[in-house]
Amino acid sequence: MTRVTVLAGGVGGARFTRGLLQQLAAEDARVAANAPISALEGEFSGNSAQGSEHTSDTSTATGTGTASEVTVIVNTGDDMWLDGLRICPDLDTVMYTLGGGISEEQGWGRAEESRRTSAEIAAYGRGWSWFTLGDLDLATHIVRTDLLRNGATLSAATEFLCRRWQPGARLLPMSDQFVETHVRLATDADEHRAGDLIHFEEWWVRYRAGKPVTEFVQVGLADAVAAPGVIEAIRTADLVILPPSNPVVSVGTILAIPGIREALRTTTARVVGIAPIIAGAAVRGMADACLTTIGVETSALAVGLHYGSRAADGVLDAWLVDETDAAAVPALEAAGIRAAAVPLWMTDVAATARIAAEALRIAESIPALAPANTAGTGTATTTPTGTGTTPAAAGSIDGLPVIEFAFPGPLRDQLVAAVLNGTKTSTTATLAAYEVENEPMPVVGGRQVMIDSAGQPVAIVETTGFRLARVGDVDLEHARDEGEGFESVAAWRAAHEEMWHSARSRAQLGDPGFTATDDTVVVLERLRVVMRLPAS
Repeated sequence: MTRVTVLAGGVGGARFTRGLLQQLAAEDARVAANAPISALEGEFSGNSAQGSEHTSDTSTATGTGTASEVTVIVNTGDDMWLDGLRICPDLDTVMYTLGGGISEEQGWGRAEESRRTSAEIAAYGRGWSWFTLGDLDLATHIVRTDLLRNGATLSAATEFLCRRWQPGARLLPMSDQFVETHVRLATDADEHRAGDLIHFEEWWVRYRAGKPVTEFVQVGLADAVAAPGVIEAIRTADLVILPPSNPVVSVGTILAIPGIREALRTTTARVVGIAPIIAGAAVRGMADACLTTIGVETSALAVGLHYGSRAADGVLDAWLVDETDAAAVPALEAAGIRAAAVPLWMTDVAATARIAAEALRIAESIPALAPANTAGTGTATTTPTGTGTTPAAAGSIDGLPVIEFAFPGPLRDQLVAAVLNGTKTSTTATLAAYEVENEPMPVVGGRQVMIDSAGQPVAIVETTGFRLARVGDVDLEHARDEGEGFESVAAWRAAHEEMWHSARSRAQLGDPGFTATDDTVVVLERLRVVMRLPAS
């Protein structure tokens, strides 16, 4: 079973999730039937924009327990009161899209809609002429508002509404508290003055994001907490996906809810994002105006870097860009974000399913935070967390081996700090130390818990490469990448020999006369931080 959690806005997030459900249904059916994927293409690869995707209820794809589970955490920052009703644009777009009731032409609202009621409301001089509610859509808002006014939470109301639509995924609002995104106007606009806050939907729909704004403000954020199940869905997922939703006012608003960003940073799941920008333009909507407001360039590269790598206080392990943006891949990789260039236009459900398949594929290429027997080893002493004298870390790191730099004291803390800030990306240990400790060689992709002098876990690091070499063959690049200020191999060697020849190191080796020579074999390991732990 695959547990996938999606952090979604409206149209882009909804359409991506529909394709994801189709892809997972095909994979679940293949596993259940033990059949090659080609044998099922006729059943699951239809190109119709509506109808075929509604068969992808993964909870019924198989009765063998192999079915995938999808949770969608939906932005509610666009929510508002209008005509006395609580309107939740993104929740409804996701629900209608997955349930087969969406207007495919618009991407939002109900299919075969009419607006007689909105016309009547306008005749009374009420409502917003630029934001009209369809007659069928009104039923959803009326039922939701009735539930809320009778004491239901937004989560409970959403669950009730989904009983009708059977979206094939669990839909969760980001918060049960009302959080509404507003924008601060930079100039006058009709009845509004410069500096006024207006609801995001008015700026987005009425002004088509054409009026300059100075900031986005989430009204109610200070009192908000994540809705029940949201943090758990992130922490227990196998994969978390940031779909091609607006990175500022959709995914960005979700991440602003207390606890959600931290859950994303510390989950054992892989976190994969899909660029909402192709060839320097937003796939849909006016995301470019939002990005400009916060000072981020409208490019797939810039948005990926805006989200950032989990190794550097960001939220991404991997980022998919369109083929036209392939030139961004090296820069993303250099920033610690695994990247690939693939077709990203969601032209129909089948094309979107292929994008989802690429997200699953790149996720599989990222080593999981799991079993100690698949992880690498450290430079000094490596023990499983929770055993011996090494304190066990809480939660997701339990069972990973420990990597320790030097002996406890100022030098270890200096090296740990260098790893955390990214200046130390290589390390060296003698092969003799590995043999004495009976440790296996590092495994590329293996992960370990780095501890400080107090024995506290501070980060999870991943081995990105290793090789055996003679001390006399160590090069300047490796020496510099150790992050200790070595500007010559001679300086590197002098510092290491001082440590290797110390009484403590010789005692650890059981060789009071150990002396490093040009022919002494060392293990040269490269590493990166994949996750900072709360203690750090």
